[in-house]
Formats: sequence, C-alpha cells, structure tokens
Amino acid sequence: MTRSPAKLHVHIYDNCEVDCQAVNVSKQAGDEIEWHSANEAFTVQFESSPFKDDTFPVPAGGSIGSGPIKDNASEDTYHYAVRSANLAMSADPDVNVKK
Repeated sequence: MTRSPAKLHVHIYDNCEVDCQAVNVSKQAGDEIEWHSANEAFTVQFESSPFKDDTFPVPAGGSIGSGPIKDNASEDTYHYAVRSANLAMSADPDVNVKK
C-alpha cells in the first residue's frame, strides 16, 4: 500500500537560512517540496536536480513548488543552494530522495 503524496514545506528566512536542512522525499509516493519566503525573493539552485528544473525562483512573500521527482532520478542526496540578491550569503541544504 502506498501513501498519498506529501507537499513538504521549506521556509526561507532573510539570512538565506532554511527551517529544514535536509528534506526526505519519497519518489514512489510522489512527494514534492514547496519553498516559501515571507519577505524577499530567493533563488533555489540545484547542482544536479532530482526535479524537472534545476532553478526555482521563490518570489518575495510567495512560494514555488518543485513538481514531482523525475522518473530517472536516483535515490540519492541532492545538494542545493539558496541565494538572495540582497545578500552574498547562501544556505546549503539537501534533498534526500528515497524509494
């Protein structure tokens, strides 16, 4: 029996920090991530993405979803960076793709 897909929420703060350094998503269940910003705009950039896109522009005060995991994505850890136009800082969290 498979479970229903989950939309996992990650909040990005003014200093480019996230409230979840590692997000576990299930490929089989069809999980997705949704990044949220309460204030400024951010860019989520994957070196190698398990999702269709490598870059996700999070609008100021808004959110963006990842979409489902690609069929050909391996069960692995995918590193991404969060960047802001206003700061030279970035967070370096991960997405762990599980079966």
